Amino acid sequence: MSKIEKNSRRVRKLFQTLLFLTPLLVIYFWLTVDTPYDYLTTTGMVQTSFDIDGWTDTPLTLNTRFIAMAVSLLLCSIIMYALKILVKLFKNYENNNIFTLENAMSYQKLGYCIFYWVGGGFLYQPIITLILTFNNPVGDRMIAISFLGIDFLTVLFGFIVLIISWVMKEGYQLADEQNYTI
Repeated sequence: MSKIEKNSRRVRKLFQTLLFLTPLLVIYFWLTVDTPYDYLTTTGMVQTSFDIDGWTDTPLTLNTRFIAMAVSLLLCSIIMYALKILVKLFKNYENNNIFTLENAMSYQKLGYCIFYWVGGGFLYQPIITLILTFNNPVGDRMIAISFLGIDFLTVLFGFIVLIISWVMKEGYQLADEQNYTI
């Protein structure tokens, strides 16, 4: 077994594990946040980008938790789609299928996933703040919208991944043309 095959198998298994754990961790987070069972945030293993206590003085109701969980799982589905693509990509690497059109298309899909992630995050912020502040008295409900520098860098990274996919696709087509040239 070559080094590429061995390392690709390890990375593929890691991505498969993350694909399985991601929705479970989102569900666990929303069911336990601000409860005595909230081991992820109290131990510092998970740090959220928003302060729930800063948005609401009342404890989260079960209904609020389920709605927030559903919205978070929608955003999480983008990550899960990207992980699915990465599992397929590293499975190809594991089988020594490296410079293929399928892999170039996988990189293209990953590039688009990055754009979906930024767009999803841009929509997620106002929706989750509205959900978390909905039980506040009228006048204390909020909608927060933000586009940070890291979001700009993420979009830039998405363009880089797309360019790599285009280069890989072009390289595959040139190699394919050479195979048929006598």
